[in-house]
Amino acid sequence: MRIRKKKYSITSDFEHFLKENQCKYDIEREANATIYNFEYQAAHFVATIRKQDDCIDVTYPNMATAPIGQLDLVRSKCNERNNSNILFKYSYSVDHENNVVNIHMSLFNNQVNSENMVHQLNAAFHFQRDWYRDYDEAVAIAKDNDTLDLESELYKHQREMFMLRRLELKHQLDSNAASIAAGTGTLPLWQMIETISPLPQCLLLFMKVNTVDGQQLIDNVDDIRNFDLRRALVDGQGKQARLIRDYAVLDLHYKQGQDNQPRMSTIMLTAEGEDDHSIYTRVTVTHVPRNASRMHSLSNENFQPRSVSMLIALDRNDDKQRQQEFEYMWTDARLKSKKGEQESLNEDQEMLSQVHTADVAYNLYWGQQLFHAERYYEAILHLENVFNSFRENFFEMKANHRRVFMEVAYKLGFCYNELGLSKQAFYYLDLMANDGNIRHTMELVNALANSKDLRLFNYTEEVMEEVKRNFNEDDELPDNIKDLINFLRRRRGYAYIDFNQLDKAEKIFTQMLDEEDNADYAINELAYIKKLRQLRGEDVATSSNGDLPDGITSSPNEPPF
Repeated sequence: MRIRKKKYSITSDFEHFLKENQCKYDIEREANATIYNFEYQAAHFVATIRKQDDCIDVTYPNMATAPIGQLDLVRSKCNERNNSNILFKYSYSVDHENNVVNIHMSLFNNQVNSENMVHQLNAAFHFQRDWYRDYDEAVAIAKDNDTLDLESELYKHQREMFMLRRLELKHQLDSNAASIAAGTGTLPLWQMIETISPLPQCLLLFMKVNTVDGQQLIDNVDDIRNFDLRRALVDGQGKQARLIRDYAVLDLHYKQGQDNQPRMSTIMLTAEGEDDHSIYTRVTVTHVPRNASRMHSLSNENFQPRSVSMLIALDRNDDKQRQQEFEYMWTDARLKSKKGEQESLNEDQEMLSQVHTADVAYNLYWGQQLFHAERYYEAILHLENVFNSFRENFFEMKANHRRVFMEVAYKLGFCYNELGLSKQAFYYLDLMANDGNIRHTMELVNALANSKDLRLFNYTEEVMEEVKRNFNEDDELPDNIKDLINFLRRRRGYAYIDFNQLDKAEKIFTQMLDEEDNADYAINELAYIKKLRQLRGEDVATSSNGDLPDGITSSPNEPPF
């Protein structure tokens, strides 16, 4: 006898739960879903079951409220909990009629078990009490810090500390280091070189691969170009992948341009350990400089030593899992946008909801994920695909699509900046030089300063003048504008050192010694200036030789505002 398998039904199981727990409820039927408004322990909940009967979304609406003036704090606390709570997701809506913000809590299931549903709804009451306790503490902290936007304050603090550490390192060691993402596909040698350190008009000759196992000679151009950096130290696929050697040194021999003299670049690969998800390799690329000559002096940047270091990884997960994750997130973002639930989307999700082409959306999703993980090289490979797709239709774009395009350009500029490739960064960041976005302005200034671009002085002067036109001297500047002005002053002082204008730099940093936000940074730079003077045999501070070229503006006193 064949036993017929009982068809699983979320709808019938959920209605059984409602009746078993004596919940009062009513039903609203829509074209694509059935909505249950029900009471559980005197609290109101809303459950939505899709027409396909394959999932249930339960929401505890208005589980808490806050004054509309605390919207920034509500947003930051929702984001904080969404990053830490795996059971419930938090969102909010603004009730303009009553001048309050309503906070909502929801959970998602693809099946209904009566016992589990009871536990989950009881947990909702626990997290509701926890929200009130945590939120009251946050309000008290916000009042102490004179701001309700704790999320922005945290971001600004982290951004500032990151910038300080990087700039201090830059003046002392002058190194370029970056991290890039794990992945499952090949990472060809030539694609990496063309992205981070191009060799124009290059004729490849051969490559030697040196390992503990011996030396291998590769003289086929295609084999050199397609040499997989992820596989140099690793054997096996997926969960079976394992490290088989600790290092490999690639000696790449080539000729460049009209020069018939052989040249060499060295690519050092070293094992950086592994975990359950990935096997890591550090890649350090060095182009050996030519000897100086009348034709090619030491000041020619094409004949300066260049080195870039980054972390790559072979991912043990498969591409199918990555595709499934993308499809779920893309569908979820588009559905929420279609329902008018934009307030529940973060900036990345809102951008994703605006893209309607699958391959572009895939590249945008993973480009953003890798960007936030500081995996800048692999992020570039995805985001440049998005940028090129959008660019073709720039003049026909609607405002929301143009905003996505500009944000992708910003992230590409940021990625190149972090890889130490400031000129490539400027290509993207210059698109938004006057858009008024503080993040964009700061990153463009970083690109100019890091590449010793003389345009830095005029551009920062223009930004400071714009601030003066919008604020009177007696006005209290918003915190984000104060941070921007301090950032611009520090970067100008930093650039003056690079252009051998030590007196001007010293004047700026001396003014900062009595400023709480700038004192630590100023002490470091003044110590660096003192060291430079000692190396030059200067006993006392003397004026730097020469001034800036004509057309480059300089504020003589560099006032804070």
